[in-house]
Amino acid sequence: MQTNHRDPEEQPASGAAPAPHAADHPSPEQPVDELGRALAEARALLKEGQLTAAVDFYREIAAAAPRDVRVRRELAHALDRAGRTAAALEELDRAVGLDPDSVPTLTARAVLLTTQLRFDRAEADLRRAMKLQDGNVEVLTALGVLYCRRGRGRDAVEPLRRATELAPNLAAAHFALGEAYTSLGQLPQALAAYERAAELEPENWRPMKSVGMTLDSLKRPIEAAAAHRRALVLQRR
Repeated sequence: MQTNHRDPEEQPASGAAPAPHAADHPSPEQPVDELGRALAEARALLKEGQLTAAVDFYREIAAAAPRDVRVRRELAHALDRAGRTAAALEELDRAVGLDPDSVPTLTARAVLLTTQLRFDRAEADLRRAMKLQDGNVEVLTALGVLYCRRGRGRDAVEPLRRATELAPNLAAAHFALGEAYTSLGQLPQALAAYERAAELEPENWRPMKSVGMTLDSLKRPIEAAAAHRRALVLQRR
């Protein structure tokens, strides 16, 4: 449902970044500068697609800072990228155990649980996160995606619309809103949402493909063909 994965160090686009938590800061076991350099190197490995090396390095960092929730969360992200979902969930469970009030960690676990169709647990995490930080756009987007995956498109619209209002430049929220409208058969609204997502992420083929599919459904074949061609070019890059 989301258009792409964010790098772990990125913040929400709205400025409504998750509130800081004590366990989200570097732990006393490792100096800030050393930890920051290590995480930057691990992220670089992940960005380069060196998944095994990234996971191994993140494990070294976690061993040196065992109570740092951010490190656990980033390790889980790397494990998920490497296709090791069960291990990623274990790390997120550990992170939540270290700080049950960490909104970014609850959200990350909910997103991963949603991909595994474990909807009840995912929704429980997101409900807790919303109580801790109402108006967090990452939580609202994840909740909307969850509802879409559960076939509850009507329920998905409200949190996703709110997310796009709070963070008008968050492409993932617009894309998910397009999916919700599509599930309800509200194609003009879906097209507007997909077009906004494509405008925000012009190098991402997924929203452009959805633009083409929606234009097809709206019986606008010439525009649809142009969108499909653009999506194909982007996908081949």
